Amino acid sequence: MKRPVTRLLSGNYNSLRYWRPHSVGVASVHRCSNGELEIDETSSFGDIWRVKERLILDHASGDPQPRSLRDIIELGEAVHQGDNCALVRNAAHVQNALGVRIGRAIRGFNVLPEEVQDNYEVRMLAMQLIHALEKITAFTDEHGYISHRDQEVKFCALLRSLLANGGTLATGDALTQLRGLIGRARGATLVDPTFFDHFVSQLLLNSVSWAVLIQHHLQLSDVHRGRHHVGAFDTQLRPVAVARDCAFKTQTVCMQELGASPRIQVDGDLTGTMEYIEAHFRYILTEILKNSAHATVKFHKGSGTGRKVPPVSVAVDCNDEEVSIRVRDHGGGMGKSVLSNIWRFGYTTVHDAQNTGLAGSEVAHGSGLAGWGFGLPRSLVYTRYLGGNITIETEQGIGCDVQITFPKAASHKSLELLGAYV
Repeated sequence: MKRPVTRLLSGNYNSLRYWRPHSVGVASVHRCSNGELEIDETSSFGDIWRVKERLILDHASGDPQPRSLRDIIELGEAVHQGDNCALVRNAAHVQNALGVRIGRAIRGFNVLPEEVQDNYEVRMLAMQLIHALEKITAFTDEHGYISHRDQEVKFCALLRSLLANGGTLATGDALTQLRGLIGRARGATLVDPTFFDHFVSQLLLNSVSWAVLIQHHLQLSDVHRGRHHVGAFDTQLRPVAVARDCAFKTQTVCMQELGASPRIQVDGDLTGTMEYIEAHFRYILTEILKNSAHATVKFHKGSGTGRKVPPVSVAVDCNDEEVSIRVRDHGGGMGKSVLSNIWRFGYTTVHDAQNTGLAGSEVAHGSGLAGWGFGLPRSLVYTRYLGGNITIETEQGIGCDVQITFPKAASHKSLELLGAYV
């Protein structure tokens, strides 16, 4: 029995209900020697769901336990002061939160049309997430959870194995695996684009959250921590210094790729600090800078006038509440049609004849996702995960003005933003 998909064509995706397969094949479900059913890469999504439904729903129905950034750092500080009980408590939190967040991610595939569910990439991702879910939730003792240091050490070994070699739970890996599907979905009429972008952004938000949970705990468990670091967070991150390093590297790559680069001028107070994940900060800012640099070179060198490439200006302002970064370029700006699409996953103008504006975007600057139209929307998800935002103003024929805001210090008010739909 085919699943009706007409309701997926509506932009009112918040009213959708999860679907459970009513009729699935059995040829790709096998019975082990112990009598249990097992799945393999030939299994349909309906088969996968039928065999693993109880596992998925048991965990997806739990509390994802978003924490405030202040709570995350305070517990980490207790660990670094030698409180092993705090470390074990954090491991138990990570195990429970991962179970719920991964379970919800798998359950979220049920909102996709059956034809999309049975895509090879979707099925493989679902199976890998189920494998991770089974491994993570298997760590229990007589209390039903991680309750002592020896078990925490073994749990860390499992987490490292799941992250190794770009494993299933590595940051953004789910998005990387689905990039072919996202590209094909752009030309399909089966799924409403607004709905599909919402689905992908929530999946990525969840994958970012579980990667941070894992990496933060592993770094807390590692006694050889960096100065001013509490787990994954740098409590004395200097945004101006990091921004200048990002600017230098962007200029270098731009010269290599395009034969020219604008000068990227970074201004601000070098002594200003913030509490943030440096890898996220670098990714977000580098995406914005490389897009500005690329657009500026293309707009001025591509015009054939031989005009000098004007600089890109970066102003960093640290106040009591937030860190604000303003990036202004003279890359020709964007038209309304481009501006309305730049936050869509899979949208790119990199192959267009006229690459104008900020979105003229993802040249190969060392990113595995370059050219796929993921850089800007992924940056927005990263920024919003920890309470920030990105806004863009543009004047066609002139350039773009990008404003990035970050929370300056972790507070009890700012909770992790988790994927609400998947």
